[in-house]
Amino acid sequence: MDSPYDPSSPTQILQYARYLEGGTVAKALKELYSDWAHESSPGYIDPSITETYKGKGGFGQFIEKQYFKKDLDSYSRPDFEQAGIELKTAPLRKNQRGEVRAKERIVLGNIDFSQVVNESFSESHFLSKNETVLLVFYFHDALKSFYDLEIPLVDIWKCLQEDGKQIKEDWEYIVQKVRNGLAHEISEGDTYYLGACTKGAMKATSQVRQPYSDIEAHRRAFCFKVGYVNHIYKVLRERQKKRKKTDYIRLLDDKPLSLEQQIHNRFNPYLGMRVDDICKTLEIPYNLVDKGLYARVARTILGIRKKDQKIYEFDAADVQVKTIRIEPNGVAKEEMSFKTIRYNEIIEDEWEDSELYQILTSKFFFVIYKHAHQDDPYTLAQVKIWNMPESDLDIAKGGWEDTKQKIIDGNYDDFIKIRDRRIIHVRTHGRDSSDLMETPQGTWETKRSFWLNKRYVVKRIQC
Repeated sequence: MDSPYDPSSPTQILQYARYLEGGTVAKALKELYSDWAHESSPGYIDPSITETYKGKGGFGQFIEKQYFKKDLDSYSRPDFEQAGIELKTAPLRKNQRGEVRAKERIVLGNIDFSQVVNESFSESHFLSKNETVLLVFYFHDALKSFYDLEIPLVDIWKCLQEDGKQIKEDWEYIVQKVRNGLAHEISEGDTYYLGACTKGAMKATSQVRQPYSDIEAHRRAFCFKVGYVNHIYKVLRERQKKRKKTDYIRLLDDKPLSLEQQIHNRFNPYLGMRVDDICKTLEIPYNLVDKGLYARVARTILGIRKKDQKIYEFDAADVQVKTIRIEPNGVAKEEMSFKTIRYNEIIEDEWEDSELYQILTSKFFFVIYKHAHQDDPYTLAQVKIWNMPESDLDIAKGGWEDTKQKIIDGNYDDFIKIRDRRIIHVRTHGRDSSDLMETPQGTWETKRSFWLNKRYVVKRIQC
């Protein structure tokens, strides 16, 4: 049967998975397929099929095959390979005080001692498979069928974004032991977040060769340690509370349209219209002094009428929504700013762990306004979903590294400028000259941000 979601779309995968949250597999199937209990239904699961899934990983295999409609395999690639997402189920239990705790670690893939010694962390099989993990937390209950296990939380955990520095250190510690011919001395207690757990119940029958020693070592797998699983659960639970409070608007419904098609359907009736006329149509006050006018017009067209409303698909995929005004000379009115640079944090970051990298590798939704003459109202000219190409990311990386080094050196007077044409530049972004931030040198400097050069933005949206 056809997949009930687009397997290349992280947004659709998470959206489909979230039907499980706060209920059970049976409840999710009822919501998705009104005739789910009939053999002719695409949501039908033969009740006797659960007998084929045994052992610790039984529920995970059941979810992957029967709910997500995926063939089971043991490849060292993410389960949703096109989207780069690995699926993991995590059992929970309540202690005597009623506290929810992780029942066990999350196993993330076997360690091939002969292969891992030739890898770097950034290009490791571990990271390529587990950088983004879709976690389905459920309450373990041996007396219940897989259909009826309670699932309180479903969410995405991004290793590098959340705790990349420590996970990298843990990975490197484990691998260095193997390189030193000490794989037989590895202990799960060696590390903090990422562990190397043993595989195989009987030590005598679970020994394998290691590359730099004649001593055989116990087979092992990378895992999120139990304490770290508890931390992940608590963090995601808090985010869930905020998420539940958020009034989401969903652009994707049961119509066979992509997200981009849905967006264009909303904006097409207004393309070519003057902003003042759009404001009349949508009953928005037309006030040119209001700096947020153009963003408000875009939000209203999307269906957002209240301050706390969000587009679910944009929120789930971290889409960056930006409005751009093009002047008669073809140049954007303003550069595009990002979050304030945290001087004490950037010096500890690597490029792919950085906040700027996370933003620039997200999708951008540009709402573009133009006017032919300086005194004319802007018209809504174009909307476009865009992401920065890899070649431009490499240039931005150089700008980020330059900025990091200058902060390490205490050089706050020579950051990249607009005229340097490096795609990004750095300049002040505080309320005023008294809006300061502490530096690694213990001094106080004006707050600054990375900005995307306006000429670059216009060039790219015209491609």
